[in-house]
Amino acid sequence: MQFDLAALEDQMTLGKSFKIKYRYPLETGTNRERFAVRSDKLMDVSKELGRFYTLYRGVTPIWLEADEIIEMSPDDGLYEDFADE
Repeated sequence: MQFDLAALEDQMTLGKSFKIKYRYPLETGTNRERFAVRSDKLMDVSKELGRFYTLYRGVTPIWLEADEIIEMSPDDGLYEDFADE
């Protein structure tokens, strides 16, 4: 999925908020990595690094690469965990 991070940053500066649905690894170091999917509020973006920043469960800061993002939508305040992928 392609994102115009400069335009997204501009929209966030104007007060628009977004949520992102993304995948993350459940296990590492195995022959077959497993992933899960969840959604969280998008907190910030870095044009220079090409990263997206969110808070896992509203507390723990994490960053994501564009290829981990499944979709982006206006923030409705509902954040979910989805079944393993």
